[in-house]
Order: sequence, then C-alpha cells, then structure tokens
Amino acid sequence: MLTIRKFAELADTTRRTLLFYDEQGLFKPAMVAENGYRYYNYDQLYDLTFILELRKLGLSVLQIKNLLNAGQTPSLDNQLQTLNQTIDAKIQRLDTLKQTLNQRFAPEPARETAALSKPVIVDHSNQEYWRSIQSVTCTEEEISQLYQDFYQKIGTLKLIDKRESGFMTTLPGCIADDYKTASFCIIKAVSPAVPNNVATVNRPAGEYVSVKTFNTTADVCHSLSILHDFIQLHDLKIDRTLWQLNLDEQLSSKAGSSYMLLEYRLLA
Repeated sequence: MLTIRKFAELADTTRRTLLFYDEQGLFKPAMVAENGYRYYNYDQLYDLTFILELRKLGLSVLQIKNLLNAGQTPSLDNQLQTLNQTIDAKIQRLDTLKQTLNQRFAPEPARETAALSKPVIVDHSNQEYWRSIQSVTCTEEEISQLYQDFYQKIGTLKLIDKRESGFMTTLPGCIADDYKTASFCIIKAVSPAVPNNVATVNRPAGEYVSVKTFNTTADVCHSLSILHDFIQLHDLKIDRTLWQLNLDEQLSSKAGSSYMLLEYRLLA
C-alpha cells in the first residue's frame, strides 16, 4: 500500500487534495491506521484520475459525488452537455471581448481639434449607427433609462470600443429655444455582429457644419445660437437632424461626454 504522499505523487495531485476529498466523502483511502495515517492501493488510482479529470472540466465535488452515486454514463452525459453549453457561451463572450479590444487598438483617423464655439465645415463619410427608441421627454430619468436599455441591447462592451457615439436630435432650423424639448435618440456607430433587435440609422456622406461645445444645456443652446448665426450669415441650407457626437468615451452628463460636436448636414 502507498502512503498519502506517495499516492499523491503517483496521481500527480497533492496531499491536501486527497485530504479534502476524504473529508467531503468523495474519495477515501483504502485504510486508515490507528495512528490516523491514510493508505491507498494502486487500483484506486483509476477512480481518482477520473475524479480529477471531472474537476478539471469544472464539475463541483457535489456534482461528482452525485454522478458516482447515480451511475456514470447517463448522468455524466447530462452534466457534460450543460458544461458544453456553458463553455460555448464563454467562448462567444471572449470572442466578443477580443473583437472589442481589437477595435479599440486599431489605428483610427486623426480628428482635428476644433476650437470651442467656432463653427467649421467638415466632410464626413457615410456612417451607420445603432439607435435607441425615440425619447418622449428630456428628463435625466428618461435619458438614463434609454441609455441603460440601449446598451443592454447592443452589449455594454460597446462602451469601450472607441466607436463614435452621441445623439440624433430632431431640431429643424437649429433653433436653440427648441432644444430643451426636442426629441432625440441615443446612437452608437455599428461594429461587427449587429444585434437583430436594434434599429439603425444612416448618417449620409457629405459636408456638415460643425461646432464644438461644452456639454451643458446652457452651453449647447449658446453654441446652437452661434451655429444658427453662422448658417444664416453664409446662407447655408441644413437638414432637420442635429447630430450630437461625443468627443470622449467617458460620459459625464446625460449620456454625453464633457465636450461634444453639434453638426448639421448641408443641403445642396
């Protein structure tokens, strides 16, 4: 017979593991001497190896005890099928995480730093966004709920993929006085694996009139007034949609970053 130390070495495990399995009633020594020393025989190696492999697969001590008591084949198949599904879910989660990190560290075009409250004309390529449902009110409570529901649908990992985010606001004419009650939705630039249950919206390619602003209601309204005057001065025609784009991934107020761009597409 083998001492606990020798048997642990043979099974490529530890004395502590064997003591724990004995205490749990999962795997007991062949004999316990009067002095408390535990002894094992060679044939026990096969049962222990089976138990150790099941533990490596992620089964708990209790699950293994139930399997051994119930008869291995049918019960083990059921347990391993459940484990297989769990592994598939973990692989999918890790794959999504890997895609997110790859996107985060992918080279991206440098964005020019606009001066605060100074309107400029910029060119944008075509961009598709996921969009939340349309707002009803503009309260902090509703914005928070829209934000939570939206990112639960597209996946909270999308918060760190560095793709563009912000709001699409219905504000014809760039009228600052109408901003506080304007209807909006939260947007996030799409990435691979688009969820089927999330609506999308397209921002057409073309020229946009843009202004950088600090993200408070007062500052946004002030910048809208500046933008309105610029549009009037240069006799520009604009679309009815205001695009509010975050300039930072860390959102500070009402699902927006500290600084934002306010943009309208120019019409021919």
